[in-house]
Amino acid sequence: MPEGLLWNYVTALAVVGLLLLGLYSVVSTLARGRIVSGSQKHLVSVIASTVLSQHTTLHVVKVGSRYFLVGGGSGNLAMLSELPSNEVEPWIDEQRATLTRQTDAIAGVLRRMRLRR
Repeated sequence: MPEGLLWNYVTALAVVGLLLLGLYSVVSTLARGRIVSGSQKHLVSVIASTVLSQHTTLHVVKVGSRYFLVGGGSGNLAMLSELPSNEVEPWIDEQRATLTRQTDAIAGVLRRMRLRR
């Protein structure tokens, strides 16, 4: 196989890899943003969830202006405790700030790509 052809294959593979990495980054950013930004639109919303085992999860749920830790598993839900808003809201603010920085970075990359055309 000629050396130039091999170099073209390697370059094409690198470009595809970078595109996949960028797509993964955008999708994960958008998924996080949906959880954080969606919490203000409804009276009841799930702020965060964590899978503990195959059939057991923990959820932080916002109802009105109050936060609750809810456990779920095997078709059952149970309120475990009420969480103080002064512990939850700084975390939400941090997540929003991170999302804003990531969104700005992605927008900057897209702007630079458009200018290169």
